[in-house]
Amino acid sequence: MSVDEDLGGLWSGEYRYSGLDVAVPFTAIITEDGGQFRGITLEPATFGPVREGEYEASIRGDRVGQHLWFSKLYDPSTGIQQPPLLYSGSVDSSFRLITGRWVLPDETDRIHGTFSLSRVAKAPLARAVSRAVRTV
Repeated sequence: MSVDEDLGGLWSGEYRYSGLDVAVPFTAIITEDGGQFRGITLEPATFGPVREGEYEASIRGDRVGQHLWFSKLYDPSTGIQQPPLLYSGSVDSSFRLITGRWVLPDETDRIHGTFSLSRVAKAPLARAVSRAVRTV
């Protein structure tokens, strides 16, 4: 197993709602240990009670080989009252691109879409960015 076979790092991408031609950019800082990963995401506030600024969410998931599953829960300070979003997808063989689908449970017929993330930096740089953000 090479060093690249890990999701740890800083990622940037977008998610889309099915049937709409609108992409919402987001970033993620991910750490992985033994196939389990967690992290935080930041995205512009494009829905919910606030329509400016950013929303932060936590993610937790599992990876088996190149396949991954995770949940995303918005921070309570956002005012978003919903169950965690569920994501499933795969990472390419170079561990630089993640693509997949997402769904809001109980609203699977109405609220779902696709997502993609590209690696910006590997884990050591992402940890340094995360520490710097927390001290500001």
